[in-house]
Amino acid sequence: MASGQRLFLLTIVAQKTLGLVIENTFTTPNIGYKHFFYIADLLQYVVNINKNGLDLSGITTLTFKVKACQDATIIMSNSDDGNSSKPMYQFLIGGWLNKKSAIRRRNDDSLTADSKQGFTFNTPDICQCDEYRPFWISTTNGVLMMGKGLIVGINVIAEWTDLNPFTIRSIGIYTNRGIIGEWKVQIGVVNNLYDGRFSRCTANYKAVLNILISKKNTSLLECAVLCDTLLTCIGLNYHNQR
Repeated sequence: MASGQRLFLLTIVAQKTLGLVIENTFTTPNIGYKHFFYIADLLQYVVNINKNGLDLSGITTLTFKVKACQDATIIMSNSDDGNSSKPMYQFLIGGWLNKKSAIRRRNDDSLTADSKQGFTFNTPDICQCDEYRPFWISTTNGVLMMGKGLIVGINVIAEWTDLNPFTIRSIGIYTNRGIIGEWKVQIGVVNNLYDGRFSRCTANYKAVLNILISKKNTSLLECAVLCDTLLTCIGLNYHNQR
């Protein structure tokens, strides 16, 4: 993934009944026009949302809010290291001047006709320049769907079944045609694999937790000692991948 002016901020972790959900705030910058089917090294232009200690391998659903005039785009890739030669899906919301949306697949970076598939759907005025709009995506069992709202399976706006699906290993976002986008992306942690530490609790049977530090190659004892030295740390989540 490219560096530069791409901004992201990890903001909230919410402990829900079914597991850990992490919300991230991102800004996708003006990258000009980058067509999914015509740019071989597409992933270098995508803002990677995997860089916060998360194991997203095998993730099949995503919920998010986006504020953009048009062309809000999600990429789900089989690569975990930005390799654009691996299979990937594109979920395009508000393309064609905010008149249509699309679900696309490409098998590799050859850009040949037989390596691409795409389907469009009428979705007039689906994006809004000055308002966050909520959406969800699902790839469960190869059934690729997009919908409005934050409840997966409700208000479907696009659907296509891939007969040869692949495992999702990374997720990226971008806004096309010179559009700048603001995103709030919610990620359910797969297998509870998360190495962050948290602070601050609230009522209403859930915790809203700010992530203070995410560290790798650290022992459980070292994590506990570090947390103890910080007045704002109330606990830690440790995962040993050995």
